[in-house]
Amino acid sequence: MELIHLPDFGVRTENQLNRSARVAAFDEVNSDAFEKCCAVYAAAGYVQQEMYTQNAHSFAAFRMGTRGAFINYFATTRELRVVEEESCAYFDYADRPRKDSVKPQITQIALENFGMSYVIRLSDGRFIVIDGGNNIEADCRKLFDCLKAGSPVEKPVIAAWIMTHPHSDHFHCFLGFMEIYAQDVVIERFLFNFPECDDEEHYPSLVNVNSLVRSLKPAHVCIPIMLDWIAKSGAAVYMPHTGQRYAIGDAQLEILSSMDDTIHVSQNINAAALVIRMTLGGQTILWSTDAAYSHAKLAQRYGTYLKADILQIPHHGFQSGSAEGELAGYAFIQPRICLLPTDDFIAYTFFCAYRAGTRSLMLADTVEEFITGEVERTLPLPYEPPAGAMKAVHEKMRVGADNAGARTWFFTGLSTANPEDFVFTLLNTLIPEASVRIDLYFELKANAVRDIRTKVSGSCFKQINIAGDDVVGDQPPFSAVSLQVRGYPENQPFAVRFISDIPIVVSHPNHAPAYHSSL
Repeated sequence: MELIHLPDFGVRTENQLNRSARVAAFDEVNSDAFEKCCAVYAAAGYVQQEMYTQNAHSFAAFRMGTRGAFINYFATTRELRVVEEESCAYFDYADRPRKDSVKPQITQIALENFGMSYVIRLSDGRFIVIDGGNNIEADCRKLFDCLKAGSPVEKPVIAAWIMTHPHSDHFHCFLGFMEIYAQDVVIERFLFNFPECDDEEHYPSLVNVNSLVRSLKPAHVCIPIMLDWIAKSGAAVYMPHTGQRYAIGDAQLEILSSMDDTIHVSQNINAAALVIRMTLGGQTILWSTDAAYSHAKLAQRYGTYLKADILQIPHHGFQSGSAEGELAGYAFIQPRICLLPTDDFIAYTFFCAYRAGTRSLMLADTVEEFITGEVERTLPLPYEPPAGAMKAVHEKMRVGADNAGARTWFFTGLSTANPEDFVFTLLNTLIPEASVRIDLYFELKANAVRDIRTKVSGSCFKQINIAGDDVVGDQPPFSAVSLQVRGYPENQPFAVRFISDIPIVVSHPNHAPAYHSSL
């Protein structure tokens, strides 16, 4: 499809989103570009359907027949985004809430292996499902059991099933769920905005081996199966675009980011994940899914509008995009409750606690409860966290770090006369890479060698010679006490200290550590 002819508003990038939608991104745009762009569509015969301004964000929606155009302008970043969609269902969107009969709630499902699965019950007894997880029979059953247990009617009604992005741990559950339970639920609508195919005809700009589409395997097989099940369900299908707002029962949803914003800046499919601001039960919930705050420029675009009572931490706490982007977003969100879709081991021992953004939330004074997916949890809305809940989180962080190793290790009784005394094994049981500093101490202070450096990749061990080519011996460069400049004295006893930025295990075949830190 071709976009309407638009003036040269600024630096332009254009991409096909899928078979029926295309986006043009303009950067370094003057403040009057939004009004001029709206005028272009009005002159072309499009009819304005919506327009609003929230803080520094302006949004407009235009319609011409079955074609829709969506315009976003972000004044703080001087960005203009224009999306056109053929056969656009958005303008015919209508929800038919039932009589309120239950208390709204959020359930975080504990999955068997990994992934993300949330069930939001509306006040009228219908549900919103976000993702679902992997295609594992037990997880399909858990999802159905949650719907069944929370439904006030015999056959649970899913008012909306939202697929946030095409990774197997998010949308594949739908395939198995439909095979088993398609006749046992009613699904009213689906919301998703991601690729429908994996060919270069539809994605001409994504042709290298690390491209967005080629990273979808095996999603390029599963997406058509998903679309087939959706067609069989007879439910309505909506492609959520940034700026759109959906009322689903008593839940109000606003799309803060979508693939519209990120397809031209990142080839990581996580960056294309939806970010949804939801209000329900008198509280604000920010669904970050696997989105990269830095790629979506959430902090810069929305500022204080990101404030939320409940935050679903992005990308299972692993960090998507940059740590700086997440930290900037969290400074505005300031959540009281954090939902982390992963188990305690991954959260505290293996990974999340060593990512700057997630760690900041674990330690934040403003966070009152931090809920992992270790066990299924249901939060009635509005939700008030129990007093003292973070004390248990901090203890889990301490135990997790202790399980992973220690950050400081000392060995004594070594001698430069023994070449084998320079050889150590460094074990990193965590996912992040470890950066290690090594200092050598001698009886004579003037012989000390400082600031030798090495790195250990995640989930592996590395045998190194601390005086050889396995380390960088001139950090900082040209230091008078560096290994490269000073070397080491012959036939001298020495001690060595290892300091790592994350817990590791350091061992020597002939010498036990004289000390290691307890965390």
